[in-house]
Amino acid sequence: FIALRPSAIRSGTICCQRIFPIRTNLLYFSNMSDEPAPKKVKTGFEEHTLNISTAIMKDDEGKHFTELIAAEVSTMQGIGPKSAEVAAELNISTVEDLANYKYFKWARALATLAETEVEGDRPGGSMMNVNKMVDKAYETKTLKEIVEAPVAALQGVSDAAGSLLAELHVHTVGDLATFKYCRYAEAIVQAAQYEDVGTDAERKAEREAAKLS
Repeated sequence: FIALRPSAIRSGTICCQRIFPIRTNLLYFSNMSDEPAPKKVKTGFEEHTLNISTAIMKDDEGKHFTELIAAEVSTMQGIGPKSAEVAAELNISTVEDLANYKYFKWARALATLAETEVEGDRPGGSMMNVNKMVDKAYETKTLKEIVEAPVAALQGVSDAAGSLLAELHVHTVGDLATFKYCRYAEAIVQAAQYEDVGTDAERKAEREAAKLS
């Protein structure tokens, strides 16, 4: 840019006696409108290294366990739209539902107890049974036989529900006992019970309030 001194104007004729630059600092003006970057809030978790990257979707990896339990089952890595539809048919909508799926808990209990079973070693007069867990046809079976049975051997699991579970690659009681999505979900729910939440300042305020109560 250039400017003309007023003395350079004579009788309507402009005589350029001296031309001098007008210094501008475009960077200065552009920076005037920039707001300062927000200060990063200290969470107190900056040094933590734990993660569950192979269990949940990428977008959910930064969330608290307490947030994940209410998330849809599709937040579990590997449960796509089709599997989510199947889960919904089984009345499983959230990660917490998946963790608390009754038949998973039954199957896991049976599989765990089967590890302790000795063939032919039931004492005479024993009244031990799992009759309320299994269909009539399986009441007299060994625990190992029940674990190897179709998932519909569990009392309350219909053939239709068994077919739905088969779409999730769960065919036997043993398959359900080790179904990784239920195990992952159960672990998330358990971890959520012992998780700190909020920022460092918020947790400090809670501790101070607890001292006064």
